[in-house]
Amino acid sequence: MKGVSVREITGHQVALQRIASLNDDTREVFSNGYQESLDYVVSTLRDAGYRPKVDMFNFPFWQESQPPVLNQVAPTAKTYVPGDAEDSDQPTADFITMANSPTVELTGAPVFPVGGIVDPPTGGSDSGCEAADYSGVSGKVALVQRGTCAFVTKWSLAQAAGATGVIIYNEGNTPARQNPIFVDNQPDVPATIAAVITSYALGNELLQAYKQGQNPTVDFKVYGTFTDRFLPQVIAETRGGDPNRVVVVGAHLDSVEAGPGINDDGSGSAMLLAQAEELASGHYNLRNKVRFMWFGAEENGLVGSTYYAHSLSQAEVDKIAVMLDYDMLASANYVRGVYDGDGNAVPGNPAGPEGSGKVEQVFDDWFDAQGMESVRRAFDGRSDYVGFTDRGIPSGGVFAGAEGVKTAVEAEVYGGAAGSWYDPCYHQICDNLITVLTGVPPLDADGLAPTGDDAAKRAAQRAMAGGAIKSLTELSGAASYAVYYFGATKDPFSAKVHKARKEARKVGARGPDFAWHGHGNRVRR
Repeated sequence: MKGVSVREITGHQVALQRIASLNDDTREVFSNGYQESLDYVVSTLRDAGYRPKVDMFNFPFWQESQPPVLNQVAPTAKTYVPGDAEDSDQPTADFITMANSPTVELTGAPVFPVGGIVDPPTGGSDSGCEAADYSGVSGKVALVQRGTCAFVTKWSLAQAAGATGVIIYNEGNTPARQNPIFVDNQPDVPATIAAVITSYALGNELLQAYKQGQNPTVDFKVYGTFTDRFLPQVIAETRGGDPNRVVVVGAHLDSVEAGPGINDDGSGSAMLLAQAEELASGHYNLRNKVRFMWFGAEENGLVGSTYYAHSLSQAEVDKIAVMLDYDMLASANYVRGVYDGDGNAVPGNPAGPEGSGKVEQVFDDWFDAQGMESVRRAFDGRSDYVGFTDRGIPSGGVFAGAEGVKTAVEAEVYGGAAGSWYDPCYHQICDNLITVLTGVPPLDADGLAPTGDDAAKRAAQRAMAGGAIKSLTELSGAASYAVYYFGATKDPFSAKVHKARKEARKVGARGPDFAWHGHGNRVRR
């Protein structure tokens, strides 16, 4: 779509930055900045001739109705001090309930340390990161050490193994990993058991009692309640196209609380607006209906998109041909990332629903036609495609990278700075218009040469200068091509995709996979 240029996209990013600047530099879903962003999207769509719908999704509000209880019953009776979010990482409490824990009351419950605990702690614990770690935990409270994988991973695996509760204790290897912390993440399968995060001292006390054969038991009581709360997101459909073959194109409109989110995901939101305006021009013969969606509460755990997809009837699901997810297209230290739809890029990558490999191929062929390499990323469950893949809808997308660290090999292919994050301003105040337009993160950006001195940081700035606009140019081209291909092709999953590969391209030229941590609430480890 020739009318979807960087100029049009950045024009909408300017508007989103203006909104954020007027609202304490944030567009997070509970802020006025989010509502004003939504109003801007709606008014822009109406001006283009659409009839946008403000769709409501449920984001239940979790809170504790009374203080939690965690007391050691045996071998020694001891009462531990509960805390809340205000006590996070403070010595004022011994334990804090993880948000989204249900109401559970356990008395005299046996405690069972899971596999992988490092005692004494040295760092890098993988305790509770694999299902095998939970052998023997059924019917007991799992005692898990903080370490290298997400708290919600430990919680989910403990629940799946039949644990009655989860005590995750701080790792204890450094002064910064001693106190309990508050974590607000939602397991992929809603929790039916409660979880708390404790100080290292509390967890170690229970661990040593177990290792000495004293079979520790605890009273473990959490009183979590949920109240329905409905929030808005935006849907707009093209007038043309077969309503029984729908192409869903999505981006999330909210930012994190810590910053304006002009890359994450102002870049995707702005590009969708530019695409919608271009399709409204009437220059395109759409065989299939295109449904643009600006999701809410992605940063809080993919809430809006998952609610929408899971609420669809099967008849409505059957009408959706494909879901294209565009989340972060303007990273200063970017790569050209494509979701691994067929799961064959790296051993162990899960395949998407049938047809997702074709989505991957469409992006791959676009980049090949431009003489550009791309990298693959597994469907890692960290963006808005999840609700759609849950329903068996073919999905895919492109992304420029978040807080993964660029390798030297990638720097040779894409430019930029090895050793820095793909987006050095990911989930920070500097994810703003200045960084997008210049590609130069500030020296205090978390992901700018994080292990280097000031000289290394300045060198990294120079290496990635201009990278965000280059990223936006290259990835928005691929993104718009995919929207056109799936919107204009009568049977896109049987049609041959345009090929323009160079003879020199060999197997593996797509480049290596890379560690990208995705989205949703920053997953705490």
